[in-house]
Amino acid sequence: MKKISIVIPMYYEEQVAEECYKRVTEVLKKIKDYEYEIIFVNDGSKDRTLEILEKIAREDDKVKIISFSRNFGHQAAVTCRTKICNRRCNSYNGCRPSRST
Repeated sequence: MKKISIVIPMYYEEQVAEECYKRVTEVLKKIKDYEYEIIFVNDGSKDRTLEILEKIAREDDKVKIISFSRNFGHQAAVTCRTKICNRRCNSYNGCRPSRST
């Protein structure tokens, strides 16, 4: 089956992270004949963004999290996804998986 990977950079998004997840998931569930994964990239947020994303990931195995050690910017957050091979995050600009995949 084909797979869609959605990469969503997050930077100080504690107020919208859960709503973002709900809306994206709602759309992806309607797409037939495709599996999907949602990859949230926490771009060094120091608020509760990572905590909220980790809660979502515990409840939905289609959600993956990559957490940067500091803010590297939007493009680095998206580029980090291209560095993932076999669903493992290789060392890249401080990129580390928050959850084993």
